[in-house]
Amino acid sequence: MNLTLLTLLTDSGTKLGRYLIVSSNIHRMKKQLFWISVLAILGTGCSATQGALFVECVDSEESNVHEEVGRIVREALANNPEALLPNLEQYLSDRGVDIEAYQREVEEGLNQPWAERRGINYSDRNSHITLVRSPLNQLSAVIAENAMATQSDVIDSEIEIPNLFGFAYQLVGHDWSIFFWESLNYSRVSGTGEIPKADQLSKALGQPAISLTISDTGGLKAYAVFEYGEISEYFYGTEDCPNSYNLPVQKYILSPYSDIDPEAENQTACFWSSHRQITAEEMVSVSQFTSQSMCELDAYDPDIGVAYLLGRQWPELGRQYTIQNPGFIWQIPFSDREVHSVPDLVRVDFFKFED
Repeated sequence: MNLTLLTLLTDSGTKLGRYLIVSSNIHRMKKQLFWISVLAILGTGCSATQGALFVECVDSEESNVHEEVGRIVREALANNPEALLPNLEQYLSDRGVDIEAYQREVEEGLNQPWAERRGINYSDRNSHITLVRSPLNQLSAVIAENAMATQSDVIDSEIEIPNLFGFAYQLVGHDWSIFFWESLNYSRVSGTGEIPKADQLSKALGQPAISLTISDTGGLKAYAVFEYGEISEYFYGTEDCPNSYNLPVQKYILSPYSDIDPEAENQTACFWSSHRQITAEEMVSVSQFTSQSMCELDAYDPDIGVAYLLGRQWPELGRQYTIQNPGFIWQIPFSDREVHSVPDLVRVDFFKFED
């Protein structure tokens, strides 16, 4: 599928991105173009080789109308992006797109079972998570050794939020469990050294672990893979390319939008792996490669964080919150219909690291 449109929505390095920034129609345009790429986000599956760390990652099913929509929009972006603004639905319909078939494809993608999803559920967010290929019981037991207090299976339970805390959870049908932590006041944090990092969890559990960072504010996509506590793959998708692990990284210059806008800015990324060799053509773009790598690791980041579980991005210190699993609501393009999909969670555990 065509993933390149995903980052066009907010990429100011392209002509479209620059147009969106100054356009009064920015919100409507972003909302319309989002649906062009939504199947690419949710419609990815993996066929795995038993016991392998990296697996073959393939599309779960054909999305013919989605491919046609992508082709039409790419041509418009290359020639006259403003033409898409007045009425995207009419623009596509005039060029032979079956809107109802397109809506059906989007709805099928949004209803994809959570157990089959792989890659990254991209959204406007800043997050850092650790994924460990381990059952949640085993991961939580290791994290609990470093926590002041632990509560298991907290969905629908009230939790008093301390300054430094974390959650661990696992999706049904997935081999990887996910851990993340948050602080309400970084200036008074003294116990972050007690929070286990990806390499430590990998070593303690004897399993692969992934440190994954997504920052829309900083335009960053990065990950590091650890096996038995040792780094085995590293990717950092920003211009400065820091090398905190002192690895012989290779620098890549990517031009994912050159066919759309010859003036588009290039992307810079750094990569090193003990498992595989990657070319710039295979990498395509920072966002696509990050999600593709997660898929090839048979892993999935569902974008479940503090805001999702607590219903508030910045909770108040000492306040009680009910931990929830409300699901995600998406609107079908060019209609009032919505899809409400609730992740099937094995469990959610809570950890207190500092008052």
